[in-house]
Amino acid sequence: MKTSLFQLTLRKKAVIKNINTDKVTKERLHSFGLIKGVEIAFVRNTPLGCPKIYKCFNTLIAIRDNITKQVEVELKND
Repeated sequence: MKTSLFQLTLRKKAVIKNINTDKVTKERLHSFGLIKGVEIAFVRNTPLGCPKIYKCFNTLIAIRDNITKQVEVELKND
């Protein structure tokens, strides 16, 4: 099932299908390893709820909600 990274629930995993952001943001996400076909997991919230912490390639990354709404993922069945 395809959804946005924003809708991923705590401790769930997904595979990135598409990144629908501007070129600069997309390149920045790519530099962190967020590319099509990569597994990503929602690890935890920050104290104020935004940004949220995700794990990709054994690295923790904080991403703001407005960006996660533009990242299309497919949920994994674990």
